[in-house]
Amino acid sequence: MLIMILVTLVSFIPSLLMFLFLRNNRKDDETYRKDCNELLFKGVLICGLVMLFGAMLRIPWNILGIAKDNKLLDRAFVCYVVNALCEEMAKFLYARKYIVKDKTKTSRLDIISYLVISAISFALLEDIIYAFSTSIGQIIVRGVLMGHVPEQLLMGELYGRSIAEKKPGLKVLAFLLPILIHGSYNFLLTDGLPEWAAFVVVTLVIVETVFMICMIFRIKKKRNDPAYTEPVYMK
Repeated sequence: MLIMILVTLVSFIPSLLMFLFLRNNRKDDETYRKDCNELLFKGVLICGLVMLFGAMLRIPWNILGIAKDNKLLDRAFVCYVVNALCEEMAKFLYARKYIVKDKTKTSRLDIISYLVISAISFALLEDIIYAFSTSIGQIIVRGVLMGHVPEQLLMGELYGRSIAEKKPGLKVLAFLLPILIHGSYNFLLTDGLPEWAAFVVVTLVIVETVFMICMIFRIKKKRNDPAYTEPVYMK
């Protein structure tokens, strides 16, 4: 058990480095840095909201018995709705508090940062829970891949752009794409699916990882770009 705890703590390193990287977007803004720190410790509350949303949807689904005789349909509901939809919405709602806290300052980079930090906060607590029911290898892989971060990077990029460019349609994509990616990843890990499902999962992980790395370099580059650093709500 001690080894599992140590491995779990080590697996936190990539996510915490990502957090520090995002917090440094505004090195001299103490309010921003304080908000980032505060959001990082919201994991328990985010998990609580996920569980509440999940129960609100799962209970009537079970009562109606829509998928009583169709295990695959029930699995799809759990993956896309109970897991993906509830988790993405909970992470967004907690991040939104900081996004709209001071609209005279919020930039596209801020939106990306808050959403990603919300994902990190949730993922770190989730990793602690998984540590009691998974292997050392899986813990390490989860830590390196920073689960939930790629989806929130995508959401942040699209959501920020939708506000900056006054394109409401992008807000739909900002939620729809992360939910589809998240749900598909979970669903394709279902036992009994064809062999191609595993290939799709591996491909999805590779694409997400490449996207995450590209976004890290993009964020670093955009720190000096007014399009990403000026307040988006004031345009």
